[in-house]
Amino acid sequence: MDIMTQAPIIKGEWADPFILKDGEDYYLYPTKDSDGWVYEKFHVFHSKNLIDWDGPHLALDLNDVSWAHTKAWAPGITKYNGKYYMYFSAEAQIGVAVSDSPMGPFVDILGRPLITKDEYDCQSIDADLFIDDDNHPYLLWGQGKCWIVPLEKDMVTFKTDPILLSDQLYENCRKDPKVFDSGVYNEGPHLQKVNGKYLLTWSNYDTRDPRYQICFATSQHIYGPYEYPEDNRVTQPSDQFFGTGHASMTQYKNEWYLVYHRLIDKDRTLLRETCISKITFEGDKPVVDVNKTISNYRI
Repeated sequence: MDIMTQAPIIKGEWADPFILKDGEDYYLYPTKDSDGWVYEKFHVFHSKNLIDWDGPHLALDLNDVSWAHTKAWAPGITKYNGKYYMYFSAEAQIGVAVSDSPMGPFVDILGRPLITKDEYDCQSIDADLFIDDDNHPYLLWGQGKCWIVPLEKDMVTFKTDPILLSDQLYENCRKDPKVFDSGVYNEGPHLQKVNGKYLLTWSNYDTRDPRYQICFATSQHIYGPYEYPEDNRVTQPSDQFFGTGHASMTQYKNEWYLVYHRLIDKDRTLLRETCISKITFEGDKPVVDVNKTISNYRI
C-alpha cells in the first residue's frame, strides 16, 4: 500500500479509533469529537482496503442505554464465538453491548455498567479487547492505571481478579507506581501479538497535550513482565502533527498499520482527527512516521 498523503483517513473530527479486522473487512469505531466531549452516539465505518471508507453508520445510541446518556467515548470491539461485543465508555463507566453484525445495532447486555466509575482506583474508560491464540478473551482498560482481566465465555464475567499492568511500566523505568506520572502511562491501552510476543501500546501525557503520543512494551507472557527500552515512543516526533495518540493496530496484506488520532485547532476548539500510518519494526520496536498517512483524499 502506498503512503501518499498527510490527510486523515475519514473526514471530520473523530478520535480514539478502534479498528476491527473481520475476514477481509475492516470496521473502524471512533469517538465523535465534540466541544466538551459530550456526544451520545457511537458510529462505525467500513472498508475493504483501509483506504476507501463508507460511513458513518450508527452502531449504538446512549439514548437506548438506561444508565448513561452522554460522553460516548473510546469503544473497543471484538468478535467472539460468532457475536460482536462492544465495550464502551459512557459517563466514565464501561458498559458492554452485543450485536450479530459488526455494523450493529449494538444492544446493552447488562442494563448497568460492567465497571463503575473509579471502581479500580482509576478512571473507568478506554476498554480494549484481545483474543489470544487459544481463543481466550481479555479485557484491558483504564486512565491513570492499566488493568487486564481474563473473561469467561459470557464476555461479562471476570475469570480472575484484574491484574495491574501499569505498575510494571513504572518499575521498568525505576519510578514509584504509587506516584502518578502521565509521562509513564496515561490511557488508551491496546494489546496485540506480533511475532510471538505480546505488544502493549498506550498513550502517555494528557490527550490535550501536544506531547500526547503512543508508547510500547513487550512481553513473552500476557501478564508480563512488560519491558521497554529507554526510547519507547512509537509515533515519532513531527514538526507538523501533534497529540498523535490513542491508537489501535491491524494488519493488511501482512503489513501492520496504526490507527490513531491527532490534534487539530478548529475555531479555537481543541478537536481531533483520525489517521492511519504504516508501522515499521526495528527489532521489537514499532515505529510510525506520522508525517505519512494513507487516505483517499488530500488536505
